[in-house]
Amino acid sequence: MEDSHSQQQPTQVSPMKIDGAEEDQILSNSSVLTRREVLTRRLCRVKQLSRCYRRHYWALMGEVKTKYREYCWTYGKSPFKEDEENPNGVVLGETGNATENNEDFIRCAFSGCKSKAMALTRFCHTHILSDSKQKLYRGCTAVAKKLPTGPSYCNKPVLRSTVPCACPTHYQLGEKCLLRALKRAGYNVPVNSKPSPKLHELVPEFVRQIQNKRKALQKATLPKPETE
Repeated sequence: MEDSHSQQQPTQVSPMKIDGAEEDQILSNSSVLTRREVLTRRLCRVKQLSRCYRRHYWALMGEVKTKYREYCWTYGKSPFKEDEENPNGVVLGETGNATENNEDFIRCAFSGCKSKAMALTRFCHTHILSDSKQKLYRGCTAVAKKLPTGPSYCNKPVLRSTVPCACPTHYQLGEKCLLRALKRAGYNVPVNSKPSPKLHELVPEFVRQIQNKRKALQKATLPKPETE
């Protein structure tokens, strides 16, 4: 019993040792410190505090990754197919009981979609725009196709805080178009690196593209000369 009790006791964590404690002990009886001594002690404390914050930050990031993985496994799309599913939308395992933590997995309310719904809503991420109450997402404003009736927009869900309002596919396409436009203007930008042109380089190119669009529109609206 004593051995099991001793094994269950938590290990005591030793207190953090402050850098420069020996020098502080020596200078503890001093009534006056020089400016160099004060700045040296402060710099030592700041470096140690920065290391402490950095360790806490990466520990927190590891915990966030774990929580995110658990969230995706619970509410996101799973690569595994469940063995059984009852008509009410509760996913059942091999034993016929609800899955871990007895949580109900609600399917997406969009017609024909079998994905799991996101938390606090009845729709999955792909069909989240069908929820009239949600305020976090909006549709991608990039033009997917040009039809005779008008442009057809991509309308994939994108966070409202995303600027520009484009899905990852059209955002990368916009970067490629920007690179090609800069090359036509005579600016050599490495392909492997992200484009970082300055404002005075972008403005002339944008003005040129706007002028070309206006000229093309004027040519399209002008009446064609009648031929005999």
